[in-house]
Amino acid sequence: MAAMTPPTSPPPPRPHRRAVRQLLLGLVPLLVVGLVLLVALAVRLEDVRAPLDGDTATATATVTAVRRGPDGRGLDVSFTDADGTPRTGVVELQQALDVPVGARLTVRYDPDDPADGSTLVHTDGDAASAAVSDVVFGLLAVLVVLLAATALTTARLLGRPRLRSRPALGLTATHVVVRRGLLVRSWLEIDSSAGLRWLPVHWAPELDRLTPGTRIEVRGDPARDRLVLPVVEGAEVWPSGRVRAREPRGELRQAAVDPAATDVGMARQARADGVLPFLAPVLGLLWSYVDSSGPQGFLTVTALSAAVLFWLPQLLGSDPRTPGRT
Repeated sequence: MAAMTPPTSPPPPRPHRRAVRQLLLGLVPLLVVGLVLLVALAVRLEDVRAPLDGDTATATATVTAVRRGPDGRGLDVSFTDADGTPRTGVVELQQALDVPVGARLTVRYDPDDPADGSTLVHTDGDAASAAVSDVVFGLLAVLVVLLAATALTTARLLGRPRLRSRPALGLTATHVVVRRGLLVRSWLEIDSSAGLRWLPVHWAPELDRLTPGTRIEVRGDPARDRLVLPVVEGAEVWPSGRVRAREPRGELRQAAVDPAATDVGMARQARADGVLPFLAPVLGLLWSYVDSSGPQGFLTVTALSAAVLFWLPQLLGSDPRTPGRT
């Protein structure tokens, strides 16, 4: 009696390495720009803190005049130091304020400064303190952006492979392309047990070879699950978002079928998504105007927002077609 051959399980799908490269393509430049900004802001923080480093003594001062300092943003004050010596000083404000003469405020000063002339003293909310606060805020903002981007990208890189363990279904699907403004992205239109479902995906050459209405393997159930993993021609196609029950917004069209389609380098995807960062100077100008941070604020926000505007589309899927070629 011949021995029975055990059934063989289908080979595991090929990993979607292009999606991994695309996610790293967006994250790495953001990390580089963010680290450069962190170093630059840390150096800047040392500079703006320098005038405050010698202020080791405090006193209660009385405003004697509102007239000195750059652009009329200064207060003349008088106080008595810890040794009982009368002193006069100048407080530089961040902006001109209507401070009444005779008002009392706590100032910090350098006890080593000579007592026979007006010296620069500081108080909460003055120009020096505001400069320090602005730089600290910038450091925290850049750090939060880097941590958030790294967490989201890492979750995508680690979470998508876990979809392989879900039960496999055979469903018909069609490759469609959706254009919204400057973004062109691939989607799969899947015929599930609950009707049509749409899934945004990271592009792969197998999608361009997919004939409309072809039966494919789907790990997970699009009728119930928020995330599923399509497998086309034995290759994973990573979803870039959740399953949608409604047709996606934008200009939707069936993608052209190319039986000879092969992989496309990431340079074309970078060129297609490289338009959005050109909006960064507008954000930089808006921030520098609202925050009154000047050229330094403009450069910082422009650099960071340009990197974010290039990173964000990489999470939203991909398609190497440029907007003008859909």
